[in-house]
Amino acid sequence: MSHSTLRDHDIEASSLSDQLQRLSIGQTEILRKWRSLPAEVQYKILAHLPLNELYKVRLVSKRFRNVVKRRSFHQARALLHLTEFSLSPLVFYAEKDSSRWYLRGFDYKEKTWRKLPPFTEPIPAPDPDLFKDFHVAGDKGLFCVNVGKASESEKLYVCNLLTGATFKLPALEYSRHPVIVCVHVTLAKRKGIVISSFLVIAIGSAAIGTEGLSRKTEVYDSVKGQWEAAEDVPGADFSLNDYQTGVYCERLKLLLCVGFMVNGRKGILAFDVEKRKWREDWICPFHQLDPVTEIALTVYFAIAQLVECSGRIYLFSEQEAGRNVSHCIDRLDLESGSEGFTWTRVVKRERQGNRALLVYPEYTCVPVGENKLCIFNTIERTGVIYDMLKDSSANTDDFESIPLPPSEDGIMFHSLNPVGYAFEPSFGVSVPKNSEDPEEPEDPEEPEDLEEPEESEVVENKVQGNL
Repeated sequence: MSHSTLRDHDIEASSLSDQLQRLSIGQTEILRKWRSLPAEVQYKILAHLPLNELYKVRLVSKRFRNVVKRRSFHQARALLHLTEFSLSPLVFYAEKDSSRWYLRGFDYKEKTWRKLPPFTEPIPAPDPDLFKDFHVAGDKGLFCVNVGKASESEKLYVCNLLTGATFKLPALEYSRHPVIVCVHVTLAKRKGIVISSFLVIAIGSAAIGTEGLSRKTEVYDSVKGQWEAAEDVPGADFSLNDYQTGVYCERLKLLLCVGFMVNGRKGILAFDVEKRKWREDWICPFHQLDPVTEIALTVYFAIAQLVECSGRIYLFSEQEAGRNVSHCIDRLDLESGSEGFTWTRVVKRERQGNRALLVYPEYTCVPVGENKLCIFNTIERTGVIYDMLKDSSANTDDFESIPLPPSEDGIMFHSLNPVGYAFEPSFGVSVPKNSEDPEEPEDPEEPEDLEEPEESEVVENKVQGNL
């Protein structure tokens, strides 16, 4: 499509949103010109809009809402922006008197908090009486959420918040409440189209009395559309007993998790995703420093979280020596083709007060930029950013901090797992269709009048206005 074609139709992507907003007060000439455009031209024009303007356009009429829902538009948008931006840390809120919940994430590049469209039915809202609910994993445009309770079987959904598509995964072969849920998305441009696929990895069991299920590992492949039973976790029952998402090491195709190794010590376990096997001979204990003088050093392994940043793997932990409590970040360097590894202490900072609460992740460590990690206080919603390539022993006044997110009417809650990943929304990640999903909307042959947005859509636009 040439620029002259756009000028012939008096429509430019940069001013389209403003023009469309005036349609509701009688300027139908633009609408007639818009209808004259081929569908593929409409997709390309709308695909150039800023994301927040795109969601405003959806409120103009049913025709525009339908265009934005189509996979052809999702392709056009993803070809321009494979991912929209990177958000980390993430904060979850449940709307009052509503079945919806949503998140805010910090856009480090733009130094602002953004709100994404909400999680909606069939994904339920969290229990308002609980401060901690749901297992939430995310990767490149896709969330995987387990909304089942510990005493119940799993209820796993995958969803793309930008497209609104949600799919309920089939039941696990060994029904249970897994302690590890990881989603890994493959997203790429090939020959002028965007292709995507994803894996969901479910490991272990959280419920008491499910020893026989605590070592089970299953992988859902979106290409095959089914779960595959993988090799059991090596070692004792409940070797993996902490809610987590694990960290996917792209270079080695390994999912790394925090748990008890085959020798009974706490450390890192490795699952070979391609071979569907665990590295049984893998022995990778946590980084241990010699005690300071005669003071015993204690590592609180319940606060031990893996995080990936710029292709490197780090372990965030809390350590106590005497009355001093420190936050530590250690880099894990893995050797290709062997079981070798090296730990390097990158950050050690004393924190105020006693050691953190263990009932939920009071502190998490998240990637916020190239080679930058943030230790984030999930209660106060404050964070300090550390550059992994610089000396962390400098004065704390020199470190960046994350501003507080805007105040919300919703109720803040925590996921069962520490959220130690950055989330990159994308229109390009496809979600399988449920059998009961309606067909993709088609363009009506006859012109339609403009419609006033329904009240529910106005509310939705308020949620999405900060994209």
